Amino acid sequence: MSLQTSTPNTLTLDAWPHDDDPRWRAAVIVFEAHHAADPRTLVRADTTTTVSLDYHARVSAWVRRIDPTAPLPARLGALAQHVRRFEFPRDAYPPGVQGYKRWRVLAGVRQAELARLELERIGYDEPTIAHTCDVMLKKRLANDVAAALLEDAVCVRFVQDELATFAQQRQPEAVRVIIAKTWAKMSSAGHRAATGVLAELPSDLVALVTAALVSPTGPG
Repeated sequence: MSLQTSTPNTLTLDAWPHDDDPRWRAAVIVFEAHHAADPRTLVRADTTTTVSLDYHARVSAWVRRIDPTAPLPARLGALAQHVRRFEFPRDAYPPGVQGYKRWRVLAGVRQAELARLELERIGYDEPTIAHTCDVMLKKRLANDVAAALLEDAVCVRFVQDELATFAQQRQPEAVRVIIAKTWAKMSSAGHRAATGVLAELPSDLVALVTAALVSPTGPG
């Protein structure tokens, strides 16, 4: 499945279709195949796709929207970030915070290792591959433009696609905490992008977001 558009409200995987580097074209094809293997499906803009294709398409689109001149490791990281995570289910680990953290760390390492293998096969140089893996693992998030850009895109996609459902399933205080933590990880460019999608959310959720940002640490 080849997704050609590049707006965050539509499906896309190749957010840079005019990049004619054969390695980029190969990377899109390779990771598209991985994401297409996800057995989970959803419908977006009247098109049935897989959860993984949808996720990576929308993250990639947000990377481009936030920074049309995005560095290559951010672009590659967006293509590969959760590659084959559907084979590494959360429920294989104990419930609770510690189980979640262990699953997330191990999933991240597995994803970076698979991305490295594919990028080596495609022919990318070692500095690009190493930087892409670091971006995927959120290393030097505060000091690496590429890592910060990918994190911005991931966070904006969460606000746009998942925050409303997340909020319905949790108490307001839990929602406030996750909003504050998400906001703290983002750059000013990410903040602007996230603010732009708030208009799509229910008014009560917008009020909760606003309250969380006014008082991010809560009482006491």
